[in-house]
Amino acid sequence: MSANPLTNRFRDHTNVLFEVFILSFTVLPILVLIYFYPQLPERVPEYLNLHGDVEVWGRKSLASVFRLPLMAIDMQMLCLLMKYGLWQGGLVRPAQPAETYAMESLKLSSRLWDWFRALIAFKLGASSLEVIFLTNDRLHSLSTSMRVVSWAAAVLGITGAGFYLYRLIPVNRKLKQMSAADKVNEQNQSSHLLAGIFYYNPWDPSLFVKKYWLNFANKWAYAFLLCLVGLPLLMFLPLLIW
Repeated sequence: MSANPLTNRFRDHTNVLFEVFILSFTVLPILVLIYFYPQLPERVPEYLNLHGDVEVWGRKSLASVFRLPLMAIDMQMLCLLMKYGLWQGGLVRPAQPAETYAMESLKLSSRLWDWFRALIAFKLGASSLEVIFLTNDRLHSLSTSMRVVSWAAAVLGITGAGFYLYRLIPVNRKLKQMSAADKVNEQNQSSHLLAGIFYYNPWDPSLFVKKYWLNFANKWAYAFLLCLVGLPLLMFLPLLIW
């Protein structure tokens, strides 16, 4: 198997403007919250219901105010690592005619995860600012606008992701049918197990493996696990502190 010249650069599957957009909508809410933090009251909203009403109020702290922006960073990292892991797995191409489907699968997967990243940037970026609008009488009217933006981003993001997922499923099904190397790969993978469970193969560029989930010889596996564990901790951080 040889390296695919069309997939040997990760940057070929994204673009600068998109990354600037993601970075802006991820960082700007943090800067706004830093500016308004001294002006926030000692009692701030922590959890809202689907109607936008405050379900849980809590004491102002870094955890309660910056929880959502930190969750956004964590989820962006998870999605980026998913996209990066899929690209790494695509560095080794299957033989013809499955190669065409492998390239199409990689392209659609990259776009799918980019839609998720855009959804996270919009949704959590808007939701992060609600702590300001719900506690500031002068800005309270903007809370409705932010809620509309948040829900519109969710609908648009889910729609776009659903579209690429709809296209990706039959491509992956066809790729699986045409790839004769899957059983051989599974046999090779079983010879690189630690404690019979953990896949560890320094010669495999893949971050994700079908049967064993992660390749623990890949340094990004530990970043992925850290982000995965950090997400529920951040979600309930104010409650854990209390």
